[in-house]
Amino acid sequence: MALKIDKLGAEQLLREEAQAAQAGRAIDPAWRQKVEHLSELCEAGGSKTHIAFLGTAMLARAMNRNADLFAIKPEHAPGNANAFSARTLCHAVLVPLAAELGFSIGVTGREPLNNQPYFRMTRLDDGTPVHAGARAAFDYMRELVRELAALRSEAAARQALRAFIAVRARYQPSYADDGVDFQVTPEALLAAIQRFVLENSEGGRRAQAIVAGLMDVVAGENRVESGRINDPSRKFPGDVCVRSESDPAGWEKAIEVRDKPVSTSDVQIFGTKCIAMGVRDAAVIAVSDKQNTLDREALTTWANSRGLGLTLFVGWDTFVEQALFWAEAPKPIAASQAVIAIQRRLRAVEVSSEGLARWTNTLATIEHSAARSAAL
Repeated sequence: MALKIDKLGAEQLLREEAQAAQAGRAIDPAWRQKVEHLSELCEAGGSKTHIAFLGTAMLARAMNRNADLFAIKPEHAPGNANAFSARTLCHAVLVPLAAELGFSIGVTGREPLNNQPYFRMTRLDDGTPVHAGARAAFDYMRELVRELAALRSEAAARQALRAFIAVRARYQPSYADDGVDFQVTPEALLAAIQRFVLENSEGGRRAQAIVAGLMDVVAGENRVESGRINDPSRKFPGDVCVRSESDPAGWEKAIEVRDKPVSTSDVQIFGTKCIAMGVRDAAVIAVSDKQNTLDREALTTWANSRGLGLTLFVGWDTFVEQALFWAEAPKPIAASQAVIAIQRRLRAVEVSSEGLARWTNTLATIEHSAARSAAL
């Protein structure tokens, strides 16, 4: 029988340590330095899931000093009474409370430990391959877990957890621009989007967040799903999807967002996936400035023969105009609403802090220029 960690107890403990960390009470300097070093390694290596795992291990040890921090999947540890489900503890306690209490666990997905290498491993030291860029961070994190495993009391683990929260609170994006108080015209919004995506793709994150934010304004945030970039567990038919209003379990629309050139076969592969997942209305938004001309007539014929409604948007102009037109609010108001919605989505897909700040700066610059032109 595996170790069961009380979720309510874990929540209470995490809240207490977050409060203590915020007040600056007795932060262990050694653990502060260790968490800071891991954070730096993860930033450099581009893999931040290891931060979420360390936080989970600290929480488990703080709850029960007997927790086997290497036996993280009870189904692979028969007979080990101290094995525990790291994925469950992370998903049910650490993820939601980190968002609420204001400290970053590195990633924003709902199930961080469903990412590699944790998705594949049976226990922490089983030799599961780790991406070369993330090797230094993973190895260091594993050494920290060994230190945690050697602690003799829950109180000592709580000290480590408090230091973790104190350090990671500084990595939590916090921007005053959530309350943008200037009005953005539809024309300024379009110009900002074009400039923002063109200057830095961030692996497609910027374009996907913009489409998701615009669809939030059209359909409502509660109906729009937008998976994380390159998420191996993604169950959505497209990058951005809209759930059916009458049947929330079904999909109404699916959108594929590409800021790299799209081929005819790319469109057909996406369309085939939509058909297989029961989506009848699909769109491809191709925004690369190197996009070749697609045979719209041939693709429409192909889609119609399969009962699929297919819409192609090349560039941002038509899509932005359509989204603002179909939004519930009038276009000038919808454009300003889109600014806030896009900010939320930029965070959700883990755009860089520089990208988040750049989004607001781009809008402000363009709107200011437009205002000056109008005054002349």
